[in-house]
Amino acid sequence: MPHDYTVACYYFPNYHVDPRNERDHGPGWTEWELVKRAEPRFAGHRQPRVPVWGYEDESDPAVMAKKIAAAADHGIDAFIFDWYWYNDGPFLERGLEQGFLPATNNQWMKFSLMWANHDWVDIHPSKVTATLAEGRVLYPGAVTRQTFDTLTDYVVEHYVKQPSYWLLDGCPYFSIYELHKLLESFGGIAPTRDALQAFRAKVKQAGFPDLHLNAVVWSVPILPGERGASNAAELLNTLGFDSVTSYVWVHHDMDITSKVWGM
Repeated sequence: MPHDYTVACYYFPNYHVDPRNERDHGPGWTEWELVKRAEPRFAGHRQPRVPVWGYEDESDPAVMAKKIAAAADHGIDAFIFDWYWYNDGPFLERGLEQGFLPATNNQWMKFSLMWANHDWVDIHPSKVTATLAEGRVLYPGAVTRQTFDTLTDYVVEHYVKQPSYWLLDGCPYFSIYELHKLLESFGGIAPTRDALQAFRAKVKQAGFPDLHLNAVVWSVPILPGERGASNAAELLNTLGFDSVTSYVWVHHDMDITSKVWGM
């Protein structure tokens, strides 16, 4: 039944083989290996759990078609893919490009991107007793302006023109995960705003009324190197963001985060 709201969920695509993961963890590695290695923590804790569908490859269009059907049948209108692009190029894009986009039923759902511009740290696997700050940075989240221009060109040419891309009032939705890394990339507020305005101009030139720019806002870091913005409202207005959202609930509860990670 049609409704006047959209239910969107984040999709983290680390369940397919990626060359970076193979280089860092060995041939064929995916995050399914962490699922397989889960250990029981208390009496009656049933781990590891085996997925009903098995350890499937999300970069297979047939597999993604099942995911799309299950999501659509249960009221999910859009996937927001965690999307990575570092100075040396993309990462974990095959779930979207080889799985979702070629899926025969991808018109059942919309998709969009959340640029996960955080440091990619070697925490696979990591014990809860480990100090996350000790994690080794494999791919820094801060990028150059040239890289940003390249990745936004790619977004406009390869994604927002897709018929299944999620639009709000005709404007492609694009989200950015970490404000601190965004500012670090360009060296301050003014050059960051300039970079975002250039992105908007590309989207308009492609025939859309504008870009809907979303920021993920949070106060409690959960990954090594993360930093929340203390003056988020003022910063977002200055940079020209259109909306804010959240990613995970532990980003907002210091007590729980401290207990989980021993901070």
